[in-house]
Amino acid sequence: MGGIRHRLPLAAPPDEVECRRCGVVCQKVVHPQRCLERACPFLYAHELFGRRYVGCMQKVFASEIDLESLQRARRRRLGFGAVRAVRDPLPICQAEVERAYEHRAEPLGCINPEFHELPDTSSFRVTVNDRGLSG
Repeated sequence: MGGIRHRLPLAAPPDEVECRRCGVVCQKVVHPQRCLERACPFLYAHELFGRRYVGCMQKVFASEIDLESLQRARRRRLGFGAVRAVRDPLPICQAEVERAYEHRAEPLGCINPEFHELPDTSSFRVTVNDRGLSG
């Protein structure tokens, strides 16, 4: 009885939040201060040692951030800054791709352009040019 054997994945593949397919290292990052500004429903808070910490229930970023430090940094010109995403950002997240070693970029551009597609941006746009068409 020769059956076809398939390997079943033990777990779902991890979200691609880092690309190292070329000399440029790209990482997806999110801005936790935007979570506060947008009143993200996935933001949680808890108190520990007399301090309040906030984090993401969806684990888009893994760190828990001191709320007072986050609010104080929001008032500065550059803001709090970005933190590394550990899973694909949600559409509500303000996310971007940070690139290291940009001088190592390939002459023809990125070899993994799908990595740069973020949930809040469309991957392509369809337009209709109906000028010159007669019915």
